[in-house]
Amino acid sequence: MSTPRSKKEIPSTVHQTTVDHFKAQPWTRPTLQDPAFRIVSMSREVTHGGHGHTLMGRTWNTDSTVQHLLSLSRPSTASDPSSFPQSETDRAEVRRFYTFGKDLNAHPNLLHGGVIGCILDSTLGGVVGMALSQTAETSTMFTVQLNISYKKPIKTPGSVMLRSWVTKVEGNGRKVWAKGVVEGEGGVVHAVAEGMWLGAKGKL
Repeated sequence: MSTPRSKKEIPSTVHQTTVDHFKAQPWTRPTLQDPAFRIVSMSREVTHGGHGHTLMGRTWNTDSTVQHLLSLSRPSTASDPSSFPQSETDRAEVRRFYTFGKDLNAHPNLLHGGVIGCILDSTLGGVVGMALSQTAETSTMFTVQLNISYKKPIKTPGSVMLRSWVTKVEGNGRKVWAKGVVEGEGGVVHAVAEGMWLGAKGKL
C-alpha cells in the first residue's frame, strides 16, 4: 500500500488562495505535487522596513497586474553542490508561477516585454541566492548582465511558469551565471534568458 503524500508546508507570507489557484490548473499542478519542490517566500514579501521588493510586493500586487505569484524551490542533490554545471535532475532549481491581469500590457491583450524581462531577472536572481546558500557565504548579489530571447507573446489575462538554475560559479560565489525559461501551458516557450550576478564589495 502506498504512503499518502504529505501536505506541502505553506509559509505564513503565502496565501492559501494562491496555492489553490495554481493547484486548480492541470499544467501547473505537477510541480506543486512534486515532493522535491517546497513552497518558499520570494519576491511577494516587502522587506527592509518597506523599502525592498516593493515592485512585486506592493506595486504589482493587484488583481489587474500580478494577480497571483507562487515560488517553489528544489535544492541541489549533486554529490558536490559547489561544482557546476549540474545535471537537470540534480541541479537546484526555482520555479515561479505568475498569473497576470490586463494592466501590464503593451499591445492589446499581450504582456509587455519589459515585464517578461523583470520576472526573468527576479526568478533567476532567486535561484542564484538559493544555490549560493548551499555552496558559499556571499554578499548581496546584483544583476550585471541579462540576455533575453523572446520566442512567443504572452496573452493576458493568463499564467506562465518560470524555471531557473545556476550554470557557473566563480570567486567563491562572487560571480554567478544562471539560465531560465518562461513557459506556458503545454510547454510552450515564451522566452529564454541567461545572465550574470555579481556580489557587492562592502556596504552600498
